[in-house]
This record gives sequence, structure tokens and C-alpha cells, in this order.
Amino acid sequence: MAILADIAILEVALRNAMHGALDWQWGPFWYQTAPSQTFDQRSRDSITSAWNKIPKGRRSHVNDPALPGRLVANCMFGFWANLLDEGGPITKGGRKKADYDALWLVLRRAFKGGRAEAKTSGAKYRRVWVHSVVKEVNDLRNRVAHHEPVINGYPLSGQNRRRAVRQGHEACLKLARMLDSNLAAWIAANSTVPAILSNRPTSMPVDTTRCLMSPHLVAAGYPDF
Repeated sequence: MAILADIAILEVALRNAMHGALDWQWGPFWYQTAPSQTFDQRSRDSITSAWNKIPKGRRSHVNDPALPGRLVANCMFGFWANLLDEGGPITKGGRKKADYDALWLVLRRAFKGGRAEAKTSGAKYRRVWVHSVVKEVNDLRNRVAHHEPVINGYPLSGQNRRRAVRQGHEACLKLARMLDSNLAAWIAANSTVPAILSNRPTSMPVDTTRCLMSPHLVAAGYPDF
């Protein structure tokens, strides 16, 4: 899907920017050198999973300067989104939570255009707002990556509302502007999503014999098969 191509570029830009901010604070091996209570259990589990995906032969060279890049490349979009969340328990079943508002003071360096974009959006440049933008793009990414239909929009996880694909693409461009103005300009100039959306059919013939057999009817006459 065309929009997945845009999100793939955004994902690399996001992880590189956030890795750069963490590197600035704690060095390239931030996942080892940051204070033990920096990350919650969910994030540390994701780091462990990403680490285990690196071939054992590579992991054995613990001081290899290429190791951080390999680990960062293995961290999923959701991991970076979760670092902007409010932070969960530091240990499984524990009561003490990681302070992700403190972590935000480090990560905000990743969003060079964040303050200006927040002002344009009429929002305050805070962790919660940045997380909402990143999470919206991640929700769309998960939807299209699993080849699920988006013709009638896509749900936002944890919320009882849906977003249209056009809104999701606008969120992608917003995140791009927050990260890098040149990146945003390139995506806007090269994305095929607007053209596809502008040519989206408004109606199509419906095979009523099949529709009668299916409980999944969607708006605008599109059967959900």
C-alpha cells in the first residue's frame, strides 16, 4: 500500500532521531548505560527482544560500535511510541513506575520542529501531544501492515473512534514536520497517497447474493469480504 511506503520512511526517521537524543544523553549504548529505572518493563522487554534478534556472533563483541545501530533497527515502531507514553511499572507486577515525563526531557530533542508544529495545531508542546501524533501513525501502520481494510478508516487503539485514511496521512506529514522539515517536504512531494485518495471511487456495484450471505456490510456500498 502506498501509505505504508511513507510510514516506512517515517519509521526510520523517528527511530534515528530518538536514538540520537538518547545517544546525546547516555551515549550510543544508552540501553545499557541509562539509569536502571529509566525504562519501564514493557520497554526493557522490547529492548531484550531486539537484542536477541542480533546474531550471537555479533552480540559477543559487546564494544562493537555497530551494535547500537543493529539494536535500534530491530526495535519496532511501537517501542518508540511507547517511550513517549506515560510509563509503566519498572518491574513486572511492581508498583513503582518509570518517569517518562523525565525521559521526555531527553527525547524532546528528537523533534526539532515539534514546538512549531504544536503551535500551528493549537496544542502545547508536551509529551502527551507528541505521543498522540506518533501513536496515530503507529495505529495506521499496524493496520496496513497486516493488510486490513482501511476504506472506511481505521480505529485508534484504546479509543472509541476512527480516523479516515486522509487524516492518517495528514498525521504522517505532521510527524515528518516535527522531525525534519526537509523530510516533510520530500514526502509531500513524492507521496502517491493524495493522488490515490483523490481518485477513490465513491460507489461500486454490489453483488447482493454475496452480501446477503455476509454480516459484514460497510458504508458506501462496499462489502467487507
